[in-house]
This record gives sequence, structure tokens and C-alpha cells, in this order.
Amino acid sequence: MISFDTLPGNAALKSALKNALADRFPQAVLLSGDDSAALAAWSDVLAAGILCESAGPRPCGTCLSCRKVSEGVHPDMTVIDEGENELKVDLARRLKAEDAIIPNDGARRVTIIRHAQNLNPMAQNALLKELEEPPAYAFFVLTAEQPDTLLQTVRSRCTKFSLIPQEETGGDGEAAALLAPYLEALAARREDRMMLAALALEKTPRRALLGVIGKLQGALRDAIFVGKGLPQPPVAAELRAQTQALAGAVSAARLLALYDFLSVLTDRVSRNAAAAAVTNALTSDAYRICFL
Repeated sequence: MISFDTLPGNAALKSALKNALADRFPQAVLLSGDDSAALAAWSDVLAAGILCESAGPRPCGTCLSCRKVSEGVHPDMTVIDEGENELKVDLARRLKAEDAIIPNDGARRVTIIRHAQNLNPMAQNALLKELEEPPAYAFFVLTAEQPDTLLQTVRSRCTKFSLIPQEETGGDGEAAALLAPYLEALAARREDRMMLAALALEKTPRRALLGVIGKLQGALRDAIFVGKGLPQPPVAAELRAQTQALAGAVSAARLLALYDFLSVLTDRVSRNAAAAAVTNALTSDAYRICFL
């Protein structure tokens, strides 16, 4: 049965994706990680969740749509997997033509592009408008082992999620413990305490740090929804008190700007950014974005 329960580790990411599927899922997603087999499994579960017919948690794994995704025969799911071969502009044009056709079985269509870093620049440029303004029924899931090689214009049009190897994830509790003092300092406008909290992250392994930054984005997302009075289930439930305080201290527009900046920071960390640079970004840059 296809479900999130079959996927090991990455509990925070699972929670974020489940909540997004229950509400308004982004139409263009970039899922990155080192393990291509894991990326393929996660992208299939995401596709099932997008196409699932259940009124409850998605994917349910039992409806006809989920079973078709599991068997690889869903007519509204297209999977592009050319291995290490270059993905050329003709592919992008074909995908655009296919997305002009309304779905067959339900209300949505999903296109999975695996090894998306192999899209050549012309193909990436040809997909830009489709990623930015897809038809209401069209969803894209791009997976990439080397996401930083994609054009920035492509990355900026996707909501980014990162898979962390199971042995390198510290778990939700550890990430929350690291982030709680940082968020409290940010809400209190205490740049000195922000720096102390950021310094505690310097010894975090790079891949685990990517997970912590992802958790921080989830907390910011919760604060934005709280600030706007939107009754959405929290992504970072362990940090509820901190996100509520942050919502009262920083405008939703500035929180959104910080959320976007963390995507840039994720790219820097992926490229082995120095620990001091990460600390500076989480201190002076974050303070400037929120308060200056």
C-alpha cells in the first residue's frame, strides 16, 4: 500500500507534506537528496497524495487512484525518468502540450521529472512559465540529486523540500530544541541571543543542518498563518508557543521574506557554506529582514 508510513525517517518532512496535502499543495515542488531510489519513492507517494480521492489523510493507499499510482498505471500521472541522459527542450515542449489536456480520471494531473538536474538550460527555460503559472489541475514534482545545478529561475519557482539520510537526522525533538531559543530570541528582537542560538548550530552536520533549516521554514510558515488568522494545522507543532510569539512580533510580509531567504541559505549549505557564514545569515541577515 502506498503511503508515507512506508518511507523511513524524515518525520518533520512527512508532517509538512501531509499538512500541505490536506490543505493547498504547491503546484511545483523540488525534492532533493542524495539517494535517487529514495527520491523516486517519495515522489510516488507525493503523486498518490495529490491524486488521492480520499476525504481523509492523503494518500490513503486504498482508493482506486492510489492503487493505480502504486501499479504505475494512473493515466493522470506522467513519470520522466531518463537516468543520466540529458533532458532536452523537446521534452519540455511535450510536457507543456500534455498539460493542455484536461485530466482523465479526476481533477488533477501530476508530472514527475526525476534527475531534474539533467534538464539542459533550454529545457529549463522552456518549463519556466509552466512551473510559474500551470493550469489549475497541473502539478509538477521535480527530484534532483544536485539541485544547485538547476537554474535559479527554476528553483525559485518551486517549493523546495530536502530528504535527509536517516542516520543523519536528529529527529523532530532535537531540531525543535535547537530552534526554540533562536525563535524566542527573534521574537524578542534580541540579536545577541540570536547569535548564541545560531552558534549552537555550527557543530550540526551539514545534512542534519538542512533538516533544521527546513524545520525553521515550517515554523515560519506556521507563524505566517497565525499572523493572518488562518486556522491551518501546524507544521512545527513542537514550536507552537514560539511561532505564536513570532507572529505577534513580526509582520507576515517580513516572515515571508525570511522564509524565502532561508531557501537561499539552504542552497549555500548544500554547497558547503562555512559554519560562520550560516551563523551570520541566521543572525544579522535575519534580524535585518525582520526589523530594519
